[in-house]
Amino acid sequence: MNTIASRRPLTLHGLWLRLKAIAAWLGFGWGHNLRLGDTYRLGSSKVRVPLDSGPIEISLGMNDKRLHLYPEMRLNERGKAVRNGNFIISDPSAHPGRIGGFLRLTPKSWVSLGSADALQQAVFDYPAAVDDEHLVVIHSRDALVFRNLSDAGAAIGPAVVADISAARGSRFRRLRQVLGGPIGLLPPTAALELIQEVNGLMRNDAYRPRSDLGMPGGLLLLPRSVTPILVADMHGQVDNLLTVLSQNAFLDAIEDGSAALVILGDAVHCEVDGHLREMQSSMLLMDLIFRLKLRFPRQVFYVRGNHDSFSEDIAKDGIPQGLLWAKELSDQRGTAYLRAMEEFYRLLPYIVSSDDFVACHAAAPKTTVSLPMLVNIHRRPELILELINNRLRRPNRPQGYSRGDVKRLRRSLQLDKHTPFIVGHTPMDREGTLWLNVDGITNHHVLFSAHPDHVAVFTRVDGVLVPLVYPVDAVSAIINGLEDDDACQVVRRSSRAGRDARRA
Repeated sequence: MNTIASRRPLTLHGLWLRLKAIAAWLGFGWGHNLRLGDTYRLGSSKVRVPLDSGPIEISLGMNDKRLHLYPEMRLNERGKAVRNGNFIISDPSAHPGRIGGFLRLTPKSWVSLGSADALQQAVFDYPAAVDDEHLVVIHSRDALVFRNLSDAGAAIGPAVVADISAARGSRFRRLRQVLGGPIGLLPPTAALELIQEVNGLMRNDAYRPRSDLGMPGGLLLLPRSVTPILVADMHGQVDNLLTVLSQNAFLDAIEDGSAALVILGDAVHCEVDGHLREMQSSMLLMDLIFRLKLRFPRQVFYVRGNHDSFSEDIAKDGIPQGLLWAKELSDQRGTAYLRAMEEFYRLLPYIVSSDDFVACHAAAPKTTVSLPMLVNIHRRPELILELINNRLRRPNRPQGYSRGDVKRLRRSLQLDKHTPFIVGHTPMDREGTLWLNVDGITNHHVLFSAHPDHVAVFTRVDGVLVPLVYPVDAVSAIINGLEDDDACQVVRRSSRAGRDARRA
């Protein structure tokens, strides 16, 4: 997890601290090996702990702040936790019912724990006794290496960490209840009824100023009181959405109204090689999104992307995914459903903003915009195309957007010049899911939530917008392996009662 909040201004003292941390990472000497059996007070030399030592408790200062370091796990189809080679650093004192953050150590990486990092300060709530650069932790090839940098000292010892399978089990069961049962495609009649109900809700969508047509406009203004959960470009990866919903306290926060899931377009059209023509996963993912929208109309939002279309121009590697999407929906669910999906696309917003971020599917406009222009975006088809289809400027793409366009968008929305601007649409490589400060543009981030192995999300922790990356779990298989219980029936009845109340 990397810092989104601005760091403190660079000073000679700050530069010295950073060089000190780097020197500790590169530091001469192998360091002595240690098998943790009890708490060990770190001195001035490096200590190497085998990777298989189990969870470790880190104490900064004289037990002024405790953190837990433990192997990251992925859950397979049987719900069994399997190591993926990474380590997580978390705060055991964090409230389990609130959205929180963590740090990740990947192989051959390192982190300097300390209060100089604004993100760490927000996530771990360091007390004053924790130094700016307190402790370096290195994930080397065969060991975890610890190097104390603080006069206040640090200690490491064995930790007791809750079993991940047990901790996630209740979330999977709750998610199954929320979604009304097993994960699977709805029958055509039920699917049509669902999307029509969602379209009815969309005509009175929350947090969207009305256009001059009397409909919710193209701008979603999310209040500061609502914590965003931003994902983008899931491209039919059902387990990616389910992983996000079953991690952290995201589902709890959506249910209690304190957070909102915001999808930055392109939930459809698989991008996995060899599966570009496959549309069943897209239908299933949209069914799940519609179920969530119907259940939480003020907490689930979808911002339009370029693939949210039946256009013949939507193609990948020569495969006309837009046309195939239209044909599949028509063949499987009928022309009425196809028309309802077209209506859903017409009802979508194109940009979302709060006082600490702005996001859209693809690009910053290349011209000055205003709030009224974004609200009445139906008048400006050229602006719609920019927001959902343009990309960063390149030598072969001179019409792409640039640093100046990002700055102008922030000014147009009366946001601070360092406000994060988040887009999807253009992954920087095939291996990642998240790229920060892209093209050297401060707080310009690209999010791609369709990687089959890991999924990225932006959220807010203690007032700071942070990125989090989770390994993709086999959640649909796990949920479908659960037994229906009375709670599922209760939730279904309450959902029907809620729909009846809305109709009334």
